[in-house]
Amino acid sequence: MIEPYNYWTASCAEEFDASKAHGYISADLAIVGGGYTGCSAALEAAKLGLKVVLLEARHCGYGGSGRNVGLVNAGLWLPPDKVEQKLGGAQGKKLVKALSKAPDLVFDLIKENQIQCEPKRNGTLHCAQNEKGLHDLRLRCAQWQARSAPVELLDREQVSELTGSQTFHGGLMDQRAGTIQPLGYLRGLARAAQAKGAEIFENSPALRLERGKGSWCVNTQNAKITAKTVLLAQNAYTENDVGRVAPKTATVNYFQAVTQSLSDDIWNSILPHEQGCWDTAPIMTSVRKASKNRLVIGAMGRPTGLGAYIHLRWAERKIAQLFPALENTKLESHWSGKISMSSDYIPK
Repeated sequence: MIEPYNYWTASCAEEFDASKAHGYISADLAIVGGGYTGCSAALEAAKLGLKVVLLEARHCGYGGSGRNVGLVNAGLWLPPDKVEQKLGGAQGKKLVKALSKAPDLVFDLIKENQIQCEPKRNGTLHCAQNEKGLHDLRLRCAQWQARSAPVELLDREQVSELTGSQTFHGGLMDQRAGTIQPLGYLRGLARAAQAKGAEIFENSPALRLERGKGSWCVNTQNAKITAKTVLLAQNAYTENDVGRVAPKTATVNYFQAVTQSLSDDIWNSILPHEQGCWDTAPIMTSVRKASKNRLVIGAMGRPTGLGAYIHLRWAERKIAQLFPALENTKLESHWSGKISMSSDYIPK
C-alpha cells in the first residue's frame, strides 16, 4: 500500500516548533503565513533590528514550502524576454536580474545559517518532451545567454547521459540552479529568524485584520497583535480573507510520489550528478533524487479519493517509461500541495 505522507517531513534533519500566540503583542512588522515568504521576510526584518511577529495557522512549512519539488531555479515559468515585455523595460529588467541571482541568495542563506537541507548546486535540467519543446528551450537558452547567464542547450545524447533516460529530445542546463530538501530549508529559515529575535507562533491562525490609527491589528483566537506594517504571506493557503480582498489567482494542485530505496547499481545509473529535472510537457513531470536512494516523481493533480489510484498508477507507468530498469519498483508514499498562479504568470 502506498502511504499518504510527505517524504520531506519524514526525512527532514531540521527541527522547529513554536507555541501558540497569547495575549497582547506589539510589533513593527506582523507576518501572516509561515512559508518561504513569511519566514525569509521575518529573518531579513529581524536582521534590521525590527520587532517581528509571525503567525502560522498550522506549523511552519505546512503549505507549499514544505511540499514542493525542491528545485532552486533562476527564473519564472515565462522566459526572460516575456517577463520584460509584460512588466515593461525597467521593472522587467529589475525582476529578471533579481531572479537570476535568486539561487545565490538561497545557497548563501543556507551556508550563513548552517541549514540542514541537503543542498546540491550542480544545475537543473529542463528536458524537452518533443521537438517543439526543444525549440522552446532553444529560444529560452538564447535569451538567458544574451544576459550572460551560465546556461547551455544540450542534445539528446547529453541529456540521456545526465538523466539515464532515453526519452528526451534535448534539454537546457542551468548552472546557477540546484536542489534542496524544501522543508529543511524552510525550517532552517524559521530557526534563523527566531534566533535573530523574531517571535514566531504556530497553530495561531489570523482571523481578522483591522486598520487603526497609524497601525494594524491582527486578531487570533487568543491574541491581538498590533503592528505598524502587516505582510500577508499565505499564498495558495489563504483559508480566510481576514477582512481583506483575497488575491485573484488560480489554484493548481501538484502531487509527488517517492519510490522505495533503490539498489546502488540502479541508483547510480539515474541522474548520476543528482540534478533535479522537469520536462516541457503541457502537464509537467518533475524527477529528482532524495535521501536514502529514493527517486521522487511529480506532476499536476491531487491523488485523493477515487483519483488516487489513477494518479499513482500513472506515476508508476511514467517512472517505468523514463527508466525501464525501474519497471517493477514500488512507490512508498505520496503527497500533494497547492500552487497559486496569477493569470499572467508574474508574481503579485
